[in-house]
Amino acid sequence: MKIIAYGNPILRKQSSEIKEIDGEIRRLVGDMKETMKAAGGVGLAAPQVAVSKMLFVVDWSLLENEEIREEGIVAYINPVIHSVSEKNIVDLEGCLSIPEVAAEVMRPDRIEMSYQDLNGGEVELELTGYPARVVQHEYDHLQGILFIDRLAQSERAKIRDKLKDILAGRVKPFDGTQPVKGTSTEPVTYKRPAVF
Repeated sequence: MKIIAYGNPILRKQSSEIKEIDGEIRRLVGDMKETMKAAGGVGLAAPQVAVSKMLFVVDWSLLENEEIREEGIVAYINPVIHSVSEKNIVDLEGCLSIPEVAAEVMRPDRIEMSYQDLNGGEVELELTGYPARVVQHEYDHLQGILFIDRLAQSERAKIRDKLKDILAGRVKPFDGTQPVKGTSTEPVTYKRPAVF
């Protein structure tokens, strides 16, 4: 699938709830998983492929030194973040829809959330550290929020020219045709920053 870029109005829309987990949704999840892997990402939200639905996928196997990596690729349908910790952590983030841009973002270190799995089952979990960050980043996409919205004005000013390049089409996200930088047959694991 083609990943849409910063500036596309779909990235600013509130996503709609998925009423039924049917064959269409399962196909979408499969296509998103393939796209995320081909683009070299850790996570991908449905709005990033121009589908305004409450869904994102994450490939936990790519994160080093995290117990959750054993979960592999997980689809999060109709996710809800119920609570966040008061403790905040700053770390680098990138985004498949905002290529070649990374910045320090402050986020809560722990979240409690629920979501539906592909069988329609309700799952509740608590995440801390980098996994919590990845989920918050993807969840933001479903609310029409980008990680750059969480930057201080001074930090936003540092990436202004790069954002202009994306808006002008001089820098483009993965569209399903171009090779991914650093592509190899070796499995990739991410330290920081990861691209979500």
